[in-house]
Amino acid sequence: MASSASRSVGWGLNDAPCRGEGRARRWLVIGGCALLFVAWGVRLWGLGEQSLWFDEGWSWHLARMSLDEMARTTAGDRSPPLYYALLHFWIALAGQSEFAMRLLSALADTAALAFVIAFARALWRGLPHDWPALLAGMAYAVCPFVVWYAQEVRMYALVAALCTAATYFLWRWLRAVSALRHLLIWGVLLGCATYSHYYAIFLLPAHALLVVIQAMGGDRRAGFALVRHFGIAAGGVVGVLIPWLILATPGFAYDDGFFFPLNTVEGRLAEWWRSFASGGLARPLPEAGMAWLAGAMGLGLVGFIARQRWAGLVVALVLIVGPLLAATVAVRVFYPYRSVFHPRYLIYVAPAACVLLGAAGALRAAGVGAMALVGALWLPPLTAYLTDPALQREDTRGAVQHVVEALEADDLVIMARDNFAVAYYWPPARAATLLALPAGLHGVLSDDQPVLAALNERRPSRVRLMLWQDDVVDPQRLIESTLWANGYEVGEFNFAQIRLPLYRLTRYPVTRPAFQPLDVVFGERPGARVSLQRAWLRTEVIPGDWFYVVLEWALPEPIAQDYKTFVHVLDETGQLVFQSDRLPLNTRLPMTRWAVGQPLRDAHAMVAPRALTSGRYRVVVGVYDPHTGQRLLARQGGRLLGDAVAIGTASNAAIRSSDDTAIAP
Repeated sequence: MASSASRSVGWGLNDAPCRGEGRARRWLVIGGCALLFVAWGVRLWGLGEQSLWFDEGWSWHLARMSLDEMARTTAGDRSPPLYYALLHFWIALAGQSEFAMRLLSALADTAALAFVIAFARALWRGLPHDWPALLAGMAYAVCPFVVWYAQEVRMYALVAALCTAATYFLWRWLRAVSALRHLLIWGVLLGCATYSHYYAIFLLPAHALLVVIQAMGGDRRAGFALVRHFGIAAGGVVGVLIPWLILATPGFAYDDGFFFPLNTVEGRLAEWWRSFASGGLARPLPEAGMAWLAGAMGLGLVGFIARQRWAGLVVALVLIVGPLLAATVAVRVFYPYRSVFHPRYLIYVAPAACVLLGAAGALRAAGVGAMALVGALWLPPLTAYLTDPALQREDTRGAVQHVVEALEADDLVIMARDNFAVAYYWPPARAATLLALPAGLHGVLSDDQPVLAALNERRPSRVRLMLWQDDVVDPQRLIESTLWANGYEVGEFNFAQIRLPLYRLTRYPVTRPAFQPLDVVFGERPGARVSLQRAWLRTEVIPGDWFYVVLEWALPEPIAQDYKTFVHVLDETGQLVFQSDRLPLNTRLPMTRWAVGQPLRDAHAMVAPRALTSGRYRVVVGVYDPHTGQRLLARQGGRLLGDAVAIGTASNAAIRSSDDTAIAP
């Protein structure tokens, strides 16, 4: 019944065999196998050389759990459990090396390429050659965006493969190549994709639109039957997901406690296309890069139009635009200020984009032009990624090696939250020296009590920090500001985004900074006021060394805009010597996102000039509008203090002569 319905509602494509079709099919098999071989080699190249980064460490951690523990844990995460369950069984067979764990993604992405070729050929049935399918496969094989994630211990390559396969089988059902079983296969594949990553569900509206278009193209009764069958299958996909969503919604929607710039539809769309063009690598996109991509896409459109393949053009555009719009609109509506979008979540749009690129092959000259543009855009970054050791996600392996080699007997190493990539490389014999604050994958350090408790319990003489995204995990710098008040920094060495400052503690018990109460209110109008409640500063200024100031802010009522703050260090003549000028805390948590009445610590670290003269220095604080530069007036107990407030003084001191002299980076 499904088969007859779909036969009577056609897309107007030519399915009739063409002269030379058998020879073209042989060339397709030969060319397709060659592309699979090349793509497999590219994805295996250096597969185990890069260090695991934070997200990959999380995958490794989950995969070692029992399946029931994994399900409970992923219910509190933003990704469902299917990929982790597959990885669980995979590592039992292949092992837990970087190469072995990433091999699963490489296999999945190579399978995705096979479905890209198959789907492109299905769109171009009746053409006397298979250049559109081969060029689509060629584009996908060298696309840095997909290669990057084909070499990660994450679910993105699997999602791309499952979604592309689901699209292929849906198209086979719509084209009535076979019976209802292809719709059933579609449902299973899309269901597996959504159980691998939630964003796969945004492919469903695009598929539904294709079915509606098909249904509108012929007999009404057959169209209704088509929609009914698809609706039952789609209901099964959503229905199977609902129990998990009920369980996992609190985890998926958890508030990570930091601000994210407004998720605009146009901004997220542009972000996806930039990532698709550049591959998401740590290399700038060429100035003409987006123009090259647009030109190649334009030649793909020309291929469809010249051959009057209107249905194929509609299909390609729906599969590209549909998921991108559905996802970006949903994010904008439901999570406008949350970090719930990344281009890799929609990696399954890349195969459809490559099918559009390959359509230029319908005209030989256009195909050559499109591949030349794609090659100019993608081959240099792909070559650099495969050959340049500096193009890494994170050198966690190197960071751990650096820290372990420098460990002393009573050192303590503190990570900003549990970084399981660090745990992957950390020597088991040194496990007792490693601590996470806060413990657990998610969460923000909002209280310094765990810091004080850990330091006073362990009583280390030195503390090494391994900070990754500490502006997110510890936006108030509670760990470091506590160390400032109880010791000094010996030095810092960084591995890309992983900061490794080293502190020596000089007293016990470790206490909070000795804040001086101020109770100063900046701003005259309700909705434009912020209170500076307390402050602490280092009492000595050492030339070439760090100088620390810690402020404590609170809002008396909600505030209408974000203000900047400044900390000025003035000499005895009132001249500015050095300063810190920025948004309080950091851009992740601006004033408009603060809770009313909640004290927030704002830690400033500044480097004093090496040519600093002796004497006493006055430290003043102010608040101003970043758009106009207008400072807010300050009052204390009703008394007007002006547009800046003195919070204390510090004196120049002799530089320490020990080997642990603090040095600025």
